[in-house]
Amino acid sequence: MKSAEISKAVELLAKGQVVGMPTETVYGLAARIDLPAGIEAIFKTKERPFFDPLIVHVSELSQLQNVTAGFPEVAKALADKFWPGPLTMVLPKNAKLNSMITSGLDSVGVRMPAHPVALDLIRAVGVPLAAPSANKFGKTSPTSAAHVRQEFQKENVFVLEGGDSQIGIESTVLLVKENGGKNTLSVLRKGHVLRSDIEKYLSSQGIAFEFVETVDKKESPGHMKHHYMPPVPLILCLDPKKSLEDLKKLIQSKMSELPDKIEEVAIVKPKGEIHNIAIMKLSEDPLLATRSFYAQLRDLAAQKPDCILLYKEVAHSGERWESLYDRVNKAASLIV
Repeated sequence: MKSAEISKAVELLAKGQVVGMPTETVYGLAARIDLPAGIEAIFKTKERPFFDPLIVHVSELSQLQNVTAGFPEVAKALADKFWPGPLTMVLPKNAKLNSMITSGLDSVGVRMPAHPVALDLIRAVGVPLAAPSANKFGKTSPTSAAHVRQEFQKENVFVLEGGDSQIGIESTVLLVKENGGKNTLSVLRKGHVLRSDIEKYLSSQGIAFEFVETVDKKESPGHMKHHYMPPVPLILCLDPKKSLEDLKKLIQSKMSELPDKIEEVAIVKPKGEIHNIAIMKLSEDPLLATRSFYAQLRDLAAQKPDCILLYKEVAHSGERWESLYDRVNKAASLIV
């Protein structure tokens, strides 16, 4: 990355503006955590409700002292293994951290991205950056600089070029709690780092832990039932043998029953009769399928079909696929 580009981004961030930042997961819309104007600019630019918390990105572990109220041993172990990388840990927040970042919660999500441009930018700024995905609220996440520029044409957001995102979906979000020497963990959002990866590593280090299922996922970004939605309806069909003609009738009738909004996210519906259906095909390799999913959604939507149809294949099963289908289920207007 040219130093002039980084310097321009640093200058804009210092003015309380937002900048498009590449990461290995998806592109983020970054602002300094110490400038309220910048944090507000994230929510305003994304048209994001204030109840959806932001993830803080650091370049060095030493930066955590201004973000979290502590860093328990289990978190240190996970950072040693998975940072820099696509694992966000939700920890008790530092009392001085702006509550807009955490949506008023007592916890904060933090990670160290594994992208050289993101790390160069955070180091050059000298403070951590809050950075949700660089898209309008509820819409498809961006995996290239071009996606961000297209999303924020009117806002004219400056974007650092970092190539295509290598992972293609947002980070795993893990709630980490330590109480009386007991470590409890909860996956709030599935991602590239799997629960089995975490279990295997901590067990290999002799660290005792327990996974807890019943938690409030509002501590994680992207917790709503609908998210990542393209501008035309995405339909997920759970029966790969169902004919297109049968589906057309079913989709048309089911769509009319949908509400206009769910949890502040507008549900995308067809504008009339369904005739033109674009079929989405995923790679048989879950890593390749995940990497290309958002870009495929954007490309197919740009063709302006009446809807996009994805058949869930029998082979799309197992823990690695679950992270991708978490996004598919939320991006879909309808599941049949």
